[in-house]
Amino acid sequence: MSDKKFQRFGKYLILDHLVDGGMAKICRARYLGEQANKMVAVKMVQPQFSNDEAFVRMFQDELNITFGMLHPNIMQVYDYGKVNGQLYTAMEYIHGANLKQYLDRLKEKKVVFPVEVSTYIISQVCLGLHYAHTFTDKLTGKPYNIVHRDISPHNIMLTYDGAVKVIDFGIAKANTNSEATQAGTIKGKLSYLAPEYLDGLELDARYDEFAVGITLWEMLCSRKLFQASNDLAVLKQIQACKIIAPSEINPHVPKELDVIVMKALSKDRSHRYENLDQLNRALIRFLYSTYPEFNASDLKTFANNLFKPEIGKDEERFVDYGKIDIVPYIEDLKQEESKTGKIKKSEVTASARPTSSREPQREKIQEFELTLETSPVQIAIEVPQQEKSSTRKLTKEALQGNRVPGKIIKNSVSSSSKSLGKEKTASRMVRREISSKDDERESSSLPKVILFLTASFFGAAYFQSNLIEEFFGFNLQKMIHGEQEGRTISSDGSSSRKRKAITPQKVVDLGGEIVLGGIDIAMEVYVDDKKYEYMGTPIQAELDKTLTVTVKKPGFLPYSKQIKLSKENNSAVVNVPELQKSRLGLLTTSQNYPAGSKLVYEESGQLIERDLPFKDMEVPEGSYQAKVVNPILGTEKKVEFTIEENKKHFLE
Repeated sequence: MSDKKFQRFGKYLILDHLVDGGMAKICRARYLGEQANKMVAVKMVQPQFSNDEAFVRMFQDELNITFGMLHPNIMQVYDYGKVNGQLYTAMEYIHGANLKQYLDRLKEKKVVFPVEVSTYIISQVCLGLHYAHTFTDKLTGKPYNIVHRDISPHNIMLTYDGAVKVIDFGIAKANTNSEATQAGTIKGKLSYLAPEYLDGLELDARYDEFAVGITLWEMLCSRKLFQASNDLAVLKQIQACKIIAPSEINPHVPKELDVIVMKALSKDRSHRYENLDQLNRALIRFLYSTYPEFNASDLKTFANNLFKPEIGKDEERFVDYGKIDIVPYIEDLKQEESKTGKIKKSEVTASARPTSSREPQREKIQEFELTLETSPVQIAIEVPQQEKSSTRKLTKEALQGNRVPGKIIKNSVSSSSKSLGKEKTASRMVRREISSKDDERESSSLPKVILFLTASFFGAAYFQSNLIEEFFGFNLQKMIHGEQEGRTISSDGSSSRKRKAITPQKVVDLGGEIVLGGIDIAMEVYVDDKKYEYMGTPIQAELDKTLTVTVKKPGFLPYSKQIKLSKENNSAVVNVPELQKSRLGLLTTSQNYPAGSKLVYEESGQLIERDLPFKDMEVPEGSYQAKVVNPILGTEKKVEFTIEENKKHFLE
């Protein structure tokens, strides 16, 4: 990073490109000023559009709408202007992915959004949009009457920390717009239009509500609501507005949520919720009455499991961006602005170096920390040799263990971080004059450092004994506590079988992982008869134990497979084949059963309870030992019945 040359765009240092579009590109950037550690997203309009009058008006309309809004569920705009004739806006950088990317990732894994997570996300979207719909110019008191008009999974961002943001008010309709939509021009994504748009009615907040309803429906059902072979067919579907309740596609969706979704998707907008605040209240009541243990932090956990590789790469990239020496870019900006007379000399000084508000500029500190987890790491400490100088240098290269002059002490331990050093200094080398007393103090602390590193190594050897055994051939836990049959290292380095432990301890090792393929939203996963809420993330499994993985689906025969994992083979992929349909018959009961009566029987190893009476209930072929119970009357009666394929059976 120190050798790479970055582009400076006005007062922003461009780090990399996020999106390269036909009309504009969006880049990650660092702000070159007092908040130089702030990362932003810069939207740069392509030069050919920056001078187009119609585009400039649309650009100004978006700024008029978004610049004054400040809400946690709406992406904030910080700045706008022109650089070398090129229009730009600087916006809040959202570290995450849009809802469309979430849906695509889940579809790859053949799983669907959990109902409670879907409900929470849309409730947050409602909060942001209701704020926009009711936004008022504080200086004039006049309402903006904003309608987003382009709500879809593409324009809903979910941060990896669990926040929900509505973005892109580019085609939003508001009182501040400079011109009306031209006749015959469709604005917004075709599959998210509301019926009133096709009828030519004046749009209001309920138009966005319909798009929000479509988005929630698609999250629950893992498919598009309006889709056809051509655009005209899609428009006809929207005009007909015949919508299937989500629970008919995803049986995990409660009927109470069906009611909310279908109300938001009413063809007649007067039958929808009055505003998005009312829709949000309905969603929140459902969420916490049905899932009382849900917490907003669950979305962060869900995101981290789903995008773990991307998050890891970004964390490494951000650390590299933090190493950029931005002082030359600040000085270049100062010279450029001084020539144009835009700033005073006091605004950017040659000695300005970005530091946090908590950090005294004259004190340069490097701190080290140890985290004992699961991956190897290097610790590097450098005390450079100086000729004719008592200057001590601590550089980023030394911290990372690169080949630089000086004495480097390295030790491999187990850690989740790739670096143990966290610098609170800028990326350039720091020089500090030290006295002879400082030298003595530093030399006297060296044994403490060595002692600390040694203790850390043996701590890792104890708590991560399996990993250390793999790399170094000895297991500290086994040497201390013993085992039935183990290995020990003799003084000459050779290994031998170990005697039986005096006090053996049984430790459950959950070091294995099982990944399932071919799962759909209607399937249920069981591990040794214990139900597992499978969301695409690996199942943590016990080693050296035979496990039975069973997949069940209503109307189909269950699929089971036995798996035994070990240290040498600690992961397994189970590809679930296409399940065979159960041979079904119909069961009808007498209408004479008193209120509260239930039929209880076992189906595919699962206990089934059905309220009596019922008619033409599908039941897999087979003979059943069942009972009719009535908790109210305290009665219980054993019954037997046999179901044959495609035949009806009557139960007295």
